Amino acid sequence: MKSLLRHLAICVRLWLGFMSCACIWLALAASNGAAQETVDVGKTGFSEKKPVLASACPHGCPWGELGDYVKDAMAPLGYEVILCRNCNRDQGPRIVAKASMPPELGAQDTFVGTTTRVNAPVDFGITESGFLAQAYAGKFSYASDGPFQNLRLIAKIEDPTYLLAAVKADSPITDLKQFAERKLPVKILGGSTPISQPVLEYYGLTADAVASWGGSFTNPIVAGAVGGSMLEFDLILNELASPANNPESSIWGIVSQKNALRFLDITDEVLQRVADDKALGVTRVTAQWGLLRGVDRAIPTVARSGHAIFAREDAPEQATYDAAKAIDEHRAALKWFIRPYSYDSQTAWKNFDVPLHPGAARYYRERGYMEGTKPSECTAGSAGSATPPSAREDAPVPREKDEGCHVSALGAPGSPATAAAFIALSFAAVLRARRRRHSA
Repeated sequence: MKSLLRHLAICVRLWLGFMSCACIWLALAASNGAAQETVDVGKTGFSEKKPVLASACPHGCPWGELGDYVKDAMAPLGYEVILCRNCNRDQGPRIVAKASMPPELGAQDTFVGTTTRVNAPVDFGITESGFLAQAYAGKFSYASDGPFQNLRLIAKIEDPTYLLAAVKADSPITDLKQFAERKLPVKILGGSTPISQPVLEYYGLTADAVASWGGSFTNPIVAGAVGGSMLEFDLILNELASPANNPESSIWGIVSQKNALRFLDITDEVLQRVADDKALGVTRVTAQWGLLRGVDRAIPTVARSGHAIFAREDAPEQATYDAAKAIDEHRAALKWFIRPYSYDSQTAWKNFDVPLHPGAARYYRERGYMEGTKPSECTAGSAGSATPPSAREDAPVPREKDEGCHVSALGAPGSPATAAAFIALSFAAVLRARRRRHSA
C-alpha cells in the first residue's frame, strides 16, 4: 500500500510539473501572437530634445517604471523622452553603446505587455547597475561583443534585492549540500545567472549533475509571470528576493504565501567569493526578519541595489547635466512605484568602474554631492567668494550659463553678499546726494 501511494504521489507530482511547464509554454506562445506594431516617432536625439531611452515593459518592470520616471522628470526641462519598451534584459547597454535601432519584438516582450517598438536609434538607457558594470568591462553576457567602454553613467537609483535560498517547511533538507550528497531529483527555481550559478555550483548543483539525478531548473521570472501557484519545486534560489510584485521578483511573494518555507543559510565562504567579484555588483548585507513570509531570523547574505541611467560618451554635456538635475529634483516621485526605489546623493554618481559623464559630473559637483566638493551657488566668480572659484581646490566646474541660480551682480538673492552689496550701494547713493547738495 505504501509503495502504491508513493508511486501515486510521484505521478501527481510529474503531472503538476508537466501542467506548469505547459502553462508557461502556452502563455508565451499566445503572447507571441499578440498584435505588434512599429511606431515612427520622427526625428529624435538629444539635439532635438527628443532622445530615445532604453526602457522596459509598462506593467511593473523596474526599468519600465524608471523610464516613466525619467520621462516625467525631464519634461519640465523641455525634453520629450521616447521610451523603447523592448530595449530590455541585458540588451540595453549594447543597444545604447552601438546607437542601434530597437530589436524586433519577441515572445518575452509581448508576454509582459510590450506590443510596440519605436523606429529610431537609442540615445541613452536604464539597466541594472551590475549589467552596466559588466557591459563596460566586457564580462559575462558581454564577453563576446564587449567591452563597451563608450558608456557613461548619468545617475544611479537604489533598489535592493537579496540572494536567498528556501525549501518547503516540510522538506527533510536542512542544508543546501544535502541535495548533492543524496543525489536527489531536485526541482530548482533559479540558477543560470552570474550571481546564483556560482552558489549552486558550490553546493554541487551543476546543470549536468542535477539533470543526471532527474532534476530540473525553471526560470523563476517566467514562473512568477504566469502565476506559479501550481509549480512544483524543491528549492528556490536567486538574487531577486523581494516582497515587491514586479515580474522579476513576484515569484518570491507567490511561493512564500502559497507555501510555508524554511530559509536556508548560505555558507560565508561562497558569499564572500561572490561579493569579491566586483563585476557582479553585490555587497554583504543581512536580510532582516520578516522580509518575506518565512524569514524568521536575520540572514547573512549578499544583495544588489541599483539601476543605472546611462548614455554614450558622445552625449551632449548639457543634456546629461539636465538629466542628472531632473532625476535628482524629481526624486520625491520614486516612492509611488511598486519597487522600493530611493535616491541617495552619496551613491547617485557611482557605478563601480563606469566613468561618470562630464555633464552629470558637473551637476553633482555643483550640488556638493561628490567627494571633496561643496554646494555651489553658480559659476566662476560666485557672489560672496573672496577667492575666484578657479583658484579654489573645491571649485565646481563653471556653468556654461545661468541654470536657475539667478545670480546677479549683487550675488545670490538672500545671501550675505547680496545684503552687504545692497547696503554699500545705498550708502554710496546717500554720499553722492550729500555732495550734490554741498556743491549746490
